[in-house]
Amino acid sequence: MNKHQTVFTKDKRLSALHSYHILDTSPEREFDAITRLISSICKTPVALISFIDAERQWIKSSVGVDVKQMPRIDAFCNHTILEDDILEITDVLENEHFNTNRFVINDPQIRFYAGAPLISPDGHRLGALCVMDMVGRKLSDGQLNALRTLAGEVITHLELRKAKHDLHTIQTGSRDFFNLFNSMPAIFCVMDREYRIGTISNGVEKILDQSPGELTGRIFWTLFTDDISVPAIELIKNGLVKQEHTFDIETPIITGKGDVKWLRWSLTFKDNKWYGGGRDITPEKKAKSELDILLFAAQKSPTGIVIRDNNRNVVWINEAHEKLLGYSLADVKGKRVSTDAVGEETDMEVFNGAVADFELQKPYQVELKLYRKDGKPVWVLVSNNPLVNPNGVVEYQVGSLVDITARKKAEMELIAAKEEALQLSQAKDMFISVMSHEIRNPLNAVIGMSHVLMDDSTGELRKENLGILQFSAENLMTLINNVLDFTKIESGNIELEKMNVDLRELVQSIANSMQFNAGEKKIHLGYSVDEAVPQLVMGDRTRLCQILLNLVGNAIKFTETGSVNIGLQVAKQTDKQVQIRFAVTDTGIGIANDKINTIFESFKQATADTSRKYGGTGLGLAITKKLVELHKSKIHVESMPGKGSTFSFKIKFDKEYIHLKNNHSDVETGLQLNVLVVDDNQINRLLISKVLGKWGASTEFAEDGQQAVDKIAANHDLDVVLMDIHMPVMGGLEATQIIRSKPEEFYQKLPIIALTASVMSSDISEINNAGMNDYILKPFDPKGLYDKLSKFQKVRG
Repeated sequence: MNKHQTVFTKDKRLSALHSYHILDTSPEREFDAITRLISSICKTPVALISFIDAERQWIKSSVGVDVKQMPRIDAFCNHTILEDDILEITDVLENEHFNTNRFVINDPQIRFYAGAPLISPDGHRLGALCVMDMVGRKLSDGQLNALRTLAGEVITHLELRKAKHDLHTIQTGSRDFFNLFNSMPAIFCVMDREYRIGTISNGVEKILDQSPGELTGRIFWTLFTDDISVPAIELIKNGLVKQEHTFDIETPIITGKGDVKWLRWSLTFKDNKWYGGGRDITPEKKAKSELDILLFAAQKSPTGIVIRDNNRNVVWINEAHEKLLGYSLADVKGKRVSTDAVGEETDMEVFNGAVADFELQKPYQVELKLYRKDGKPVWVLVSNNPLVNPNGVVEYQVGSLVDITARKKAEMELIAAKEEALQLSQAKDMFISVMSHEIRNPLNAVIGMSHVLMDDSTGELRKENLGILQFSAENLMTLINNVLDFTKIESGNIELEKMNVDLRELVQSIANSMQFNAGEKKIHLGYSVDEAVPQLVMGDRTRLCQILLNLVGNAIKFTETGSVNIGLQVAKQTDKQVQIRFAVTDTGIGIANDKINTIFESFKQATADTSRKYGGTGLGLAITKKLVELHKSKIHVESMPGKGSTFSFKIKFDKEYIHLKNNHSDVETGLQLNVLVVDDNQINRLLISKVLGKWGASTEFAEDGQQAVDKIAANHDLDVVLMDIHMPVMGGLEATQIIRSKPEEFYQKLPIIALTASVMSSDISEINNAGMNDYILKPFDPKGLYDKLSKFQKVRG
């Protein structure tokens, strides 16, 4: 393509762009709806509809950024308009055309771009519909198709705007012509029987550029050429024979300046004279020619167009309208086509609202599901505007129809996908809640009874064995929490506790509890703690235990000979803080370098046969990694296949610690409380009865919510209610709501503490909404239960 051709093509593109009258216009909801929709479908924070003129990128609609224009040289879309299909850059830093762009180097630091060119029906590239993100990514096939479809919707809206603009231009032009015709003087003349002009008005000067004196005495027909005058004279003669005396003819005439004008004459023969009146119809002739052209354009427009009178009766439709709804002009002329197109799924409230606006002669735009003549449904964007004559009277109303079936299908699929995802999420939450309850109940008995037996035991060996049983049960709870906590970690609902942690005791307990597993495989399990490690630090013992148990358990699982070692070393230390490096080293099978990142993915193993050979869900390390990251740290892996691995991480702790009273002295303090325990599990009731009995509290029992309501109504001496959530007959939430619904002060102030095995945030919210004062998680820690009960003793004692 040579230079002149390139300039010509650019000029044509810019001319086509300007013909849409879109640049520097106000926001429009049709375009804003598209950017919001594509942003939602593609899950990107930024979406734009922009147009490229000679020097700039002008943004019509945007999501995620607040900018109206920028130099064309900086625009990503400047490259998109050169493409025939979507331009997608998954990582702009790897693209030489974009990696130096100021919006990549500086804020907002764009890393992903995908844009569909906006191409007019004539093939002119006007701009782009694009999405952007600050992280690298790749769109799915469905998202790419949505981007293409909505780019087509943008062009459809542009064509609709253009059609409206053209129709408005026609309306304005017609009104101007009408005013022009009314303002022009007419030619009046009186002729004898032989058509000789005797008198002619002064209007001839303005119309024919000749004076009345120049035309007086001339034969009227000499003003015209023979091909006009001869047929006109013959027509008049034949009419006179038939006793006709008034004739209308249209003739061209050459003015005094040599111009040709068309005049419409009205000739009347009366009293042996001819009376003539001529009106300049040159503008009408020209307008008719132009209207013929515009009518042809409207007829061929891709947007359906319908013209109706004020009774809603159809006057005219174009080919696109006929193709869209299947009705021909003959089918609908003089009828109400919209009524015929109404079906069972048409929103009649929207339809009737449009009819009301029509009758009020107000413009409107609605989306409706209509039905073709063959019965097939089609979604249509219907717009309507009244046409007003120069006197301010609405003569016609012009409607346009655009097929938006594809867009509506995409919207409904998106809504269905969201609803399905919501249902799956709710089902997952329900599953976790139920499993949490079912698993924790028996564990509650194991852990609780170990506490009771330890308190009752006098033999040191027996006490040591029970300690191992207790720690093992708690380890089992920790392993189960790997599954139950995964959802909480993913949704960001876990908050780390800050309590006293004895790291030496923690490591020793983990080593003792895992000695049996190591002994079975005849491998050595040891630990070492740097002398510089403080006696106590502030941390979350449960999460630290969870991390180390996962790492030690994995190390033992994948080690056949040799040893596993837990090591703690001080990395940095100040007066108030200490950073400790935790490391778990083994002499096991090791991990290939290209598989190290894979082992931290959910439900993944390093090799295909790992799960089959060694077992496990592949979830432990994924949770471990996230728990380490919650401590604002990262886990590192050093490994060599066949020689072993080291997993390490560093955590910073505060050295200040909370001064707590001895747990046993606390729980041995008497609790003068009358407690109602509501639980359908007999073991749980027995366990709580033993614990409360040791503290001096009296207990009553109920097996379901209905029994609890009845016992509370019969005994107003109760001090506290421990209420299970999931029970037959009536659950704890419903029972609490019934209790709180009673107006007496006793029912309003009676402390109710939930016994729950679920840790989902939605469950905690339900507990609060039901009117419960607090909750205890099962399996419960006796110290935690004592603290919560003693709080109410202080209030009511």
